[in-house]
Amino acid sequence: MKCFKCDADVSYDEMGLNKKLIARNADKFLCIACLAREFGVSKERLKEKIEEYREMGCMLFAQKKREHVSRP
Repeated sequence: MKCFKCDADVSYDEMGLNKKLIARNADKFLCIACLAREFGVSKERLKEKIEEYREMGCMLFAQKKREHVSRP
């Protein structure tokens, strides 16, 4: 998928952020740089928000695999 403003590649997490912040039924997406400009925040802040939403269990963001910890 490509950003509709600058034609940069858009990741699945960026698509999820578009759906979370703009419209759940979005079919056009902004890359993280264009999203940051639209909202007047840094790309780093948006990346932090992605991690916050992921940690909350939001299914719009790819869940990271957890390492298996064996119990004694």
